[in-house]
Amino acid sequence: MAITAKARATTHLEGTTNLDVQTMMQLLKETSSTVKGGGKSLLTTGLWNIGAHINIVSSNATTIQFTLTSGKDLVELCAFKATMSAKSSGKTFIRVGGLDTYKTTQQKMYGLIPAGPKMIHGMDPYKRFLEAVQQEILTKDSSAQLIIKQDQV
Repeated sequence: MAITAKARATTHLEGTTNLDVQTMMQLLKETSSTVKGGGKSLLTTGLWNIGAHINIVSSNATTIQFTLTSGKDLVELCAFKATMSAKSSGKTFIRVGGLDTYKTTQQKMYGLIPAGPKMIHGMDPYKRFLEAVQQEILTKDSSAQLIIKQDQV
């Protein structure tokens, strides 16, 4: 059975690390500038969107709000946030993602919309960002317990 767009939009990274909240905030900000491109272009079908990138919209002591936009920031593809909290055990809990907003399209065949899942624009670079964050955390804290998963909808 195909996974719905709503279920795929819950894809997120979560876990605990020994890194403190401030270090995690800096790591997320640095990693956001490394993930670029990927996925189908909104403006020219069939060509890869090499300009898609992640932007920091706002941040406070424990939360960063991100958007993923097409090249030249013409279209916001999706928005998500990262939250961190210090636990009494000395560990930091982190959750990155779960799409707050996203755009979808669905393939058409002979003018009809066949049964099947809708595509989420920007899902490929979003997943690469989650993987990059996971890798960066593990590089700095090999004992971190992290998982990329989907919630059951």
